[in-house]
Amino acid sequence: MKLSKVSFRLTLFLAINCIFLKAAFAACPIEVSANSTTAVSDDGTADCVVSVNSGVTLTTTGTAVTISGSGSTATNSGTITVNTTGFGINATGSSVQSITNLGSIYNNGTQASISNANILETFSNSGTISSTGGNGVINNGSLANLINSGSISGGNQLNSAGVYNNNNRTISTITNTGSIVGQSGIRNFGTITVLNNAQGGNSSTATTTALTYGRNLPTNYNIIVQGLTHYGQLAVTSPSGSSTFGIYSTSVLAKGTYSSVLSGISASNLTGATQGNYNGFTWVLNNSSGSIWDLVVTGASTMDTQTSLINTASVLQGTFTLQNSVMVNSFTYDCPVFDKNGVCVSAGGRNTTVQAQGINNTSGLLIASYRFDKNNSRIGAYTDQNLSVSGPGTVQLGNNTPLLGLFSVWSERPDGVGAEVKVSVAYGQKSATVTRQVVGTSEAGIGGSNLTSQGAQVIAKYGFGAIEDVVVSPYAGIRYTQNNLGGYTEATSSSVTAPLTYGQLNINATTALAGAEAKYRGIPQTTLFASAGVEADTNTANGSYSATGVAGLTPVNFNPNPVKTRPTASIGAYYDIEKNQRLGVTGIYRQEPFQAVSTTTVMATYTVGL
Repeated sequence: MKLSKVSFRLTLFLAINCIFLKAAFAACPIEVSANSTTAVSDDGTADCVVSVNSGVTLTTTGTAVTISGSGSTATNSGTITVNTTGFGINATGSSVQSITNLGSIYNNGTQASISNANILETFSNSGTISSTGGNGVINNGSLANLINSGSISGGNQLNSAGVYNNNNRTISTITNTGSIVGQSGIRNFGTITVLNNAQGGNSSTATTTALTYGRNLPTNYNIIVQGLTHYGQLAVTSPSGSSTFGIYSTSVLAKGTYSSVLSGISASNLTGATQGNYNGFTWVLNNSSGSIWDLVVTGASTMDTQTSLINTASVLQGTFTLQNSVMVNSFTYDCPVFDKNGVCVSAGGRNTTVQAQGINNTSGLLIASYRFDKNNSRIGAYTDQNLSVSGPGTVQLGNNTPLLGLFSVWSERPDGVGAEVKVSVAYGQKSATVTRQVVGTSEAGIGGSNLTSQGAQVIAKYGFGAIEDVVVSPYAGIRYTQNNLGGYTEATSSSVTAPLTYGQLNINATTALAGAEAKYRGIPQTTLFASAGVEADTNTANGSYSATGVAGLTPVNFNPNPVKTRPTASIGAYYDIEKNQRLGVTGIYRQEPFQAVSTTTVMATYTVGL
């Protein structure tokens, strides 16, 4: 019986102590899922998870949550309120993984809302943290990462801070994209290795009002720029040591001046470069007055400038297409009407349209030839003078110099039956002014050079009198063309602070030709004709559009997916007013080497034989 009483008393004692221990050290994981006034603490077990659920209020008179186990985490999604002494959440272990606040933590006493007493890997806040009489966050150990996108507020007591780093303590990295306020936003008596800060700007909100900072400067300070009215500002009092200034990797810069990014420090507090490049921009820390430093940004971003280059190259494709098409079509120019002196003169006009680009070109033509045998074998020359060019506006071609060409024709018979060989060469040069369009932060640079076109063609055909009044002439030939835009540099102006310098842009092609032409002379004094053929590039160099002046630019492949085999067709008629006078009209269609780009040309001529 006595043994039974002893056993009962021992069992009762153990049960009471177990209840007490469970209240103080609940088994992991610990979840506060209903409103409570009981503090919680892990039992030191590794990887313990402590959570206060959303919508739940945990109100205590001492420390609300304590974690100490290796790898343990504490997450607050509800509301934690401390009314007397102690901390909202206190990390005491030597290897605590994280404290995360998604809700609200209020300390109405004189202690901090968040405390690290030993080693904490990460503290992250996207909610609200405040302390009436203490610090918002205090570090009395080693904290690897402090990430704030919410609000951290220190109390009204002297020396209270939003974030307080105690003597000889270390915070490796603070990244602040929210607001940290107090008597000082950050007060550092230990070491902060990296401070990344977006707090500051136009002072209209807490997040756009400068982050205040006291005592030991961070080893590295990186400004986070989110816009011209929202960017990091650090207002320092009683600075000690020095800091290296930089721009955070996610910053979105624009050309302009960001005022007072640093204040309260002298040049001796800055180590490392006070100027540099970021994403194509050039930046300079400018000591505008006293201890105030502005960030002055010039130039343009690499990404936007690269996009503007791509857009300009696309428009230049149309310009190159126009010049090449004009030259290739000129190889068809001829003057085959003669009289007793063996001389032919032709005058007219041409209109060429580049489809998909909206480019239109009108020019005047003058063609002349000299017959040197009875079969109308001849040599000749021509000029094609631009009268007007209209288009997107990015590229403006001058009308100052014409396209010039020479041709020679050997003909077996004057009526087109039998063999005929024609050799043509042409050369043209136009001034080109290129205005780079603005994309985002890029600049509207203007510059120009000469666009030179040159080429030669040999074509042979054989005419068959298939039926009465009809001649069908299969043809074959070879052509070489080259188009080159010389290098140039954009002009500097108040709006162009980073002018680009362009390399030479050259494209060339060797092209095989084949097709057939038919002529019908069954209508008195009138000849109708049409042709259809195919062109196939046998060798090409498509070039690249490249520029320097903004860091990180890459060359743009000028024709990354060329059309190497293309159709061409023509149709037309001429009317013989007299034996030695002729009116002619011709239409030509060409698929061009660039994808989805074609040209149509209409020519009208009046020809006289002398």
